Amino acid sequence: MNLAVNAADAMPTGGSLTLETARATLDETYAGMRPGVKPGDYLLLTVSDTGCGMDDDTRENIFEPFFSTKGEQGAGLGLATVYGIVKQHNGNIWVYSEPGKGTAFKICLPLAEDADVQLAIPVKPATQLKGTECILLVEDNEQVRNLADAMLVRQGYSVISARDGADALEASERHNGPPAFAAERCRYARNGRQRIV
Repeated sequence: MNLAVNAADAMPTGGSLTLETARATLDETYAGMRPGVKPGDYLLLTVSDTGCGMDDDTRENIFEPFFSTKGEQGAGLGLATVYGIVKQHNGNIWVYSEPGKGTAFKICLPLAEDADVQLAIPVKPATQLKGTECILLVEDNEQVRNLADAMLVRQGYSVISARDGADALEASERHNGPPAFAAERCRYARNGRQRIV
C-alpha cells in the first residue's frame, strides 16, 4: 500500500501503476555483486509507475526513517516501513528511478522450501455470535462508522453512534447510564441506525 500511495503522489496528473510478480533465481555471481544478498530462489515483486521519478539524492535516502519529499504532509515512514518488512522476511529491495522517467521498486522475497507440512489445527464448528447489549460506537470516519454500525445491528446489538469524543460524551449523558446496561433505551431509527430514545 505504501508503494502504491507513493506512486499515486508521483503521478498527480495521472499515469500507470504496474504490479508484476515472477519467480527469480539469484545466482552466486549476482549475489556477489550485491551486499547482503544470498543466492537462491525468490519471488520477485515489481511495483512501477510512470510518475515524476527521483534524482540521485532522493533515491539514496528514500528508505531512511523520517526522510520525506512531501514537506509537512509526509511523515517519512512509508518507505522505511516497506524496507523493514522486506528485511524482516529476509528479502531485498532495490529502486530504479530517474527524473521524468518514473520509478520501479524490485522486491525479492525468498521462496519457502518445499516441505511436507501437515497443520494440526482443530476445526471448530461455526458459531453464530449474537448480542443483545447496547454499544457506544465512536468513529470519526463516517463510512467506517456506518459499516461498523450496520454490522453490529445485524448481530443483534443496539448501537449508539458518535462521530467523536465530544459527541460520545453528549450521547452518553442523554443515554442515562452505561450503554451495556441500558439496551432498552436504544431503538431503531431511519436507515437502520440506532439513536437514543
